[in-house]
Amino acid sequence: MTFEVESKSQEAAGDSYLGVAPDPGEVLDRLSEVVFQTDPVGNWTYLNEAWATITGFSVAESLGKNFLAYLHPEERAATLELFRAVVAGEADHCHHETRYLTADGGCRWMELRATVLRDAAGQIVGNVGTILDITMRRQAQDKLIEQSRILELIARDAPLAETLGSLAAMLARHLGGLVSVATFPERRTAARSRDGGSGRSSGDPADMGTATALTAIGNPDGTVEATLSPTALRSLAAAQGLPRIDVEVRVRRTGKALGAFELYGVVPDTMTATERDLIERCTQLAAIAIERDQAEEDARHQALHDPLTGLPNRTLLGDRLAQALTAARRGRHVVALLLVDLDRFKAINDTLGHEAGDEVLCHVAQRLQEQLRDTDTVARMGGDEFALVLPELLVVEDAEHVARKLLAALTGLLDLNGVTVQLGASVGIAAYPLHGDDAAALFRRTDVAMYRAKRLGGGYAVYDAETDVDNLQRAGLAAELRLAIETDQLVLHYQPQIDLQTGRLVGVESLVRWRHPARGLMAPDLFIPLAENTGLIKSLSWWVLRAALADCSRWQQHVPELSVAVNCSAHILHDRELLSVIDAGLLAGDLSPHQLQLEITESSVMADPEGALQAITRLDGAGVSFVIDDFGTGYSSLSYLKRFPVRSIKIDKSFVRDMGSDERDASIVRSAIDLAHGLGLSVIAEGVETAQSCDQLTDLGCDCAQGFYLARPMPGSELTEWLTARARV
Repeated sequence: MTFEVESKSQEAAGDSYLGVAPDPGEVLDRLSEVVFQTDPVGNWTYLNEAWATITGFSVAESLGKNFLAYLHPEERAATLELFRAVVAGEADHCHHETRYLTADGGCRWMELRATVLRDAAGQIVGNVGTILDITMRRQAQDKLIEQSRILELIARDAPLAETLGSLAAMLARHLGGLVSVATFPERRTAARSRDGGSGRSSGDPADMGTATALTAIGNPDGTVEATLSPTALRSLAAAQGLPRIDVEVRVRRTGKALGAFELYGVVPDTMTATERDLIERCTQLAAIAIERDQAEEDARHQALHDPLTGLPNRTLLGDRLAQALTAARRGRHVVALLLVDLDRFKAINDTLGHEAGDEVLCHVAQRLQEQLRDTDTVARMGGDEFALVLPELLVVEDAEHVARKLLAALTGLLDLNGVTVQLGASVGIAAYPLHGDDAAALFRRTDVAMYRAKRLGGGYAVYDAETDVDNLQRAGLAAELRLAIETDQLVLHYQPQIDLQTGRLVGVESLVRWRHPARGLMAPDLFIPLAENTGLIKSLSWWVLRAALADCSRWQQHVPELSVAVNCSAHILHDRELLSVIDAGLLAGDLSPHQLQLEITESSVMADPEGALQAITRLDGAGVSFVIDDFGTGYSSLSYLKRFPVRSIKIDKSFVRDMGSDERDASIVRSAIDLAHGLGLSVIAEGVETAQSCDQLTDLGCDCAQGFYLARPMPGSELTEWLTARARV
C-alpha cells in the first residue's frame, strides 16, 4: 500500500530539493488521530501509531484482525448497518460516533469517518478513513446533559431525594467511587455554618455528624440506593480502608451549610481539575435544590401555622379534625374538640401593650402543648382563642379530664417584665358522636359551650343541647334574621369620614342595623356573629353591598367621587360570588371600583393570613380597595402586612378614645401612623370623640378620621340632608 503526499508549502518543497523527502508513514504516525485502511471484509491493513496511543493495542498485533473485534459490543449492530448502507450504494461515506475497546478493559468514544475504496471496475477493495478520540468531548456533553436533567428536576419540584440521588450518582460515575449525600437537620445547621472551609479531607467518620435528615448513595455504575444509614456506610467504608473526602454543600451568598457529599474511594491527590470542577458544580446544584426545598417547606409551614406561636392554624386544625373523625368512624371511638378562650386578655393587651400580649399568647401556647399527647393537636384560631383536637378517646369524660389539666396549667400568675398578671381561661367541649357527626357541627357547639363557660365565670363546660337555653334562643333568632333579610327589616346607617388636613368629606362607612319588630333597633354585634355561625352571613353581606352602593350612587350629585366603606366578613372573603355582586352593584349605580372600600378586621385576616392574602390579591386585581379595620387588635405580622395589597388601615377606637390621657395609647397611634405611611398606606382613625383627639391625630399626620365629634352615624335619608347642609357652607 502506498500513500501519495502532495507538497503543501514552500518548506516541504525545499526539503525535497535538499534530498530530505519526508517518509509518508512517519508523517502519518505524528498525527493525533487514527488513520486506517481495511480490506473488503473489514480486516485492518494499515493503522498509524495513534491507534496504539489511544487504545493501548499495538499496531502489529492489530493488523489483520477485523475492526469489529475492537468495537464495543453494544455498538456493533448499529455500525454494521451504517457500513451496509455504504456498500449498498445508499451512502458514499460513513460518519458516526461509536465506542472502541481499550487494552485496559475500558472503552473510549471515537468519531469515525470512512470511505470505501473501489478498483477500476467499481468493485470494493477496502475502506480508508480516520478515527478521532472524542472521549473528553462526550464526557463533557454527558455531564452537561446530566446537569441539565438535574436542573429540570429542580425546576419541576421533584422530590429532594431524587435530585440529590442523581447528583450523587453523577459524581460516582465520573469519579469512580462511592458517593453519599445528606442534608443537615436545622438544629445542626447553625453550628456547622460556623465551621471553617468546605471540601476538607477527613478520616474520622464522626466528623460529619451522626444525624442527617436525608441520605442517598450513588454507585459507580450510576445506580442510586438509600439502604444504608450514614453511620453504617461510614463503618463499611472504614472497614474496607476506603479513603474519604467530605465536601460541604453551602449557600454561596451566606455560607450557610445545608448538607454534604461524602466521596469514598477517591484520592484527593489524583483528582484532575475537571473532576474538581465537577464536584464544585454538583455542590452548587445541591445547594440550589436543598435551599429551594427548604423554602417550599417553609412556605407550606407558614401557610398552615400561626406566625406568632408556631402552632397549627385554623386550616391545619380542620384537616386534623377531619382525619380524626374519619378514623373515629372506623374505630368507633370518641373525638373531642375543645375551644379555649383566655379571660381578661384584652385588659392585659390594652394596659401593657401588644408585646406583652404576644408574650402571653406564646406562654399559653407552650403550656397547652405541654399537657397534650403526641396524637393531640392544639391550634391558635386567632386573637386569644385556641382549639384542641383530642382523637381516640374512650368517653367524653376523658376530654373533661384534659380540660381540667389545661385550666390548672393556665390559671395562675405570670410575670411580664416586672408586672404580674393573673391568667385564666374558659373552655368549651363538644365531642363526636354525642354532640355532632361533622366538623362544622362540633365547631358551632364547642363555641356555644365555651360562651356558657364564660357566663358561668370561667372553667369548662360541655355542650348540652337540652339545657342550653341560649342555643334555643339563638336558633329562634336565626330564623327571625333570615326573615329580616328577606323582608328588608335591615337598615344602613352611615358615618362620614373626614380628611383631617383639608376638612373635606372623602367617604362614609356603612353600618348595618336590624329593626327588630319586638327588640327594636339592634346593633350589629348582636346579630353578625349569629349570621356567621348559621350561614346567613352571605345573604346578609350581599344585601348590605347592594344597598350601600345604591345609596352611594344617589349621593354623587352632592359629593362627586364619594366612596362608601362596607364591612366584609372573613366568611365571604373567599366566596367566588363576591366579585360578581360588587360588579353588578357598581354597574347599577354607575360607580367606579375605587368608590367602594371593603373593610376587613385585622384579627380575621390573621386567623388565616395566607388564605386572606390570596383572596385580597385576587379582588385587588379587579379594582376593589381594602382597608384593614380595628388595626392594633389582631396581632398582625409585619411580614404579612407589607404583602397585603391594602390601601388603608383603620386604627381601632380603643386606642383613639383615650389617647389624650393615656401616653401608651398615644404612642401606639403614633407608631401605627408612621408604620402605615412607611408602607405607603393611608390611615383612618375611628372613635374620634373630642376636639383634643382630633387635633392630636392631625398633628400626628393621620389622613382621615370618623367619630361622634365629627359626625354621628345616621340613616341614609339624614345623611342626604347632612350633605345638602354641608354643601351650603
